[in-house]
Amino acid sequence: MPGLSLFPSGTKRDLLLLIKHRGSISLDDAEESIGLTRTTLREHLGVLERDGLVARTSNRYGRGRPSMVYSLTSEAESLFPSRDHELLGSLLAFLDAAGRADLIDTFFREYWSNRQADMTLRTAALRPADHEGRVRVLSVLLEEQGFMPKISSDENGIVVRECNCPFPEAVKQTRLPCRLEAAFLAHILETPVKRVSYIPDGAAACTYEFALANP
Repeated sequence: MPGLSLFPSGTKRDLLLLIKHRGSISLDDAEESIGLTRTTLREHLGVLERDGLVARTSNRYGRGRPSMVYSLTSEAESLFPSRDHELLGSLLAFLDAAGRADLIDTFFREYWSNRQADMTLRTAALRPADHEGRVRVLSVLLEEQGFMPKISSDENGIVVRECNCPFPEAVKQTRLPCRLEAAFLAHILETPVKRVSYIPDGAAACTYEFALANP
């Protein structure tokens, strides 16, 4: 489990595995299975909760004090093995071989259209010439979607580096996501785009340059 191996503390890893196997746990469950004190376990679970990997809810049984129950968040679930990316790649290859490239095209265009609509809502309150505001909102959106963005700007223009490709299997089958991404960024920043580096060509990031018009 590559994701879980990133945890330096074996206790946090053990807690995540325990929750994964049982669906949810209480402090009593953790104490019984792991053997550490409740105070120590509560501290570890608190860190996992702070990091967005564990969610805490209260369950009431009878008239006693409610007990705390811990479950995994969607972010924690992503640490466990998944073959969704392989399945997507196989599906795209199947559709292409079956002569249904039109469905692939329609799917990705609708997906990027939804992203654009989301961005439009987030920037609705900004002035048209507020490039700094658009950059801030774009950075948040790209971070949420797994692009690991690095964005810089000055009086000459904007540089957007997407250091991670969230759709590697899709890009293996079709470069349409790449073309749509360039068009998406150009639309959001309201200026033509030039892509100067490309992950599928071996670069560390997909880098886009935008030259702002002189006032």
